[in-house]
Amino acid sequence: MSDQIPELSRRNLLIGGGAAAITAAFTGPVTAMANTIDQGYGANCAPADASSLMASPYGPTAPVKDLTTGLPLIELPAGFTYKSYGWRGDIMSDGLPTPGAHDGMGVVVSRRVGRSNEIILVRNHEQSLSTNVNNVIGNGRANVAKYDTGLTGGSYQIGGNTNLVFRDGNWVESYASFGGIYRPCAGGSSSWGSWLSNEEIGSNSISTTGKKHGYIFEIPADTSQSAANVNPIIDMGRMAHEASALDLDTGYWYLTEDAGNANTLYRFLPNNINGGLGSLHEGGRMQGLAVTGQPGADLRFPTLCQEFQCEWVEVADPDADRASITTTVSTVTGSGPFRGAYANGGAIFGANEGCWVANGVVFFTDKATGSATATTPARAGVIWSLDLATMVLKAIFVSRDRVVGNSPDNICISPRGGLLFNEDGGDGSPTSAPIASQHLKVLAPNGRSYIFAKNNYNFTRAQLDAVGKTGANSGNQLNTEWAGSVFSPDGRVLFVNIYTGVTLAITGPWSKGTL
Repeated sequence: MSDQIPELSRRNLLIGGGAAAITAAFTGPVTAMANTIDQGYGANCAPADASSLMASPYGPTAPVKDLTTGLPLIELPAGFTYKSYGWRGDIMSDGLPTPGAHDGMGVVVSRRVGRSNEIILVRNHEQSLSTNVNNVIGNGRANVAKYDTGLTGGSYQIGGNTNLVFRDGNWVESYASFGGIYRPCAGGSSSWGSWLSNEEIGSNSISTTGKKHGYIFEIPADTSQSAANVNPIIDMGRMAHEASALDLDTGYWYLTEDAGNANTLYRFLPNNINGGLGSLHEGGRMQGLAVTGQPGADLRFPTLCQEFQCEWVEVADPDADRASITTTVSTVTGSGPFRGAYANGGAIFGANEGCWVANGVVFFTDKATGSATATTPARAGVIWSLDLATMVLKAIFVSRDRVVGNSPDNICISPRGGLLFNEDGGDGSPTSAPIASQHLKVLAPNGRSYIFAKNNYNFTRAQLDAVGKTGANSGNQLNTEWAGSVFSPDGRVLFVNIYTGVTLAITGPWSKGTL
């Protein structure tokens, strides 16, 4: 492999007119990428439910000092370096403190500004509620759009978004871009310069301003356009949203829901498939995934490379309230979208998380597949692929030991075709050996996984204060999840968050491995 991106992928990556609005959150459209992934996992089922890591082609990891603070925040292979940005508590360019709980993130714009290359990222802050109105992102700033300024159960919704701007690889500014939402977890980039920020909440509550939560919101790169798009995209469903991924070939979106044993994979078919800011508000149809001939199929315990023939079923009312439902698995409280899909035969997953579309294949993760018992090995997550042409669903990675995969959450695919997953599995209990820290892992074409990076965040208050990070969380954060991984469109920089509250930009010899 080479660090140079093939012309085909450049053509597919440059989207959306003169500004070249790009989304690395769905960049998958590089032909070599999907072919490598699909052929590799389709032909290499030999290491069935492998319980050991493969050696990393990048080499072993070791603590590496952050070029910004000098602190060894993470472990990386030799030759890789990184800078940190946007720490929790840092004062942003607009004078506001950077919120915490750094989660999903995407590149929404890549363009030329004079002689410089500019990238704009939108970052989620998965904050929930506070009785202090000052904790609302953008509080007191009329230029920061806010969906809900009311109270729910006596508390304000303090989740939202910030934007980060880089030019020629250097950080330029950051600012609040959206507020008044609840726990925006993952999301997804559009092809027209915006980010979908997804609330992860299942609730029928209504705030004092008459607002419900559990929706998807569109965050423009240009915050002056936010006020016109402050309302939720109702037809994309009210549920505990996770990721959104756009299929460039059709204009359809694929959605995941993190609701234990009460979720499926969803598809949204916009009325306006031409895209553009605000186009998703024009409505559309929502559907759920079903296994053909097996209504209510339980897909929580697949074996490696197990396949299912699937189809789509309609969701009658994406905005329906949560309610009790008895499924083939258990009696649960299900969201409107899940109940609608299940009523028509929709399948059941454990807890779906990350999602990415590449060349007609939807890749998504289920981080909660099964449990450890005396007779069943620990199942700590699955990575699925859904071929949209054949509608064949395949379990391309099944973790039976948290050493090889500790609850894969967000995923991304590099412009070179490598699949990276972010772990969110805690210390690994109840497996035999506790997991010391959370990892960024790579799923290789042979179906095995290897470690690319390790969380090394464990610093005293004095250490953080000494480098000016007075608002950062101190103490042992080794089991804080990785989140929001996304490559720059040229494949040279990996942006990623450590959830406790810091964004990293990693560079190095990518061509030595599969990323």
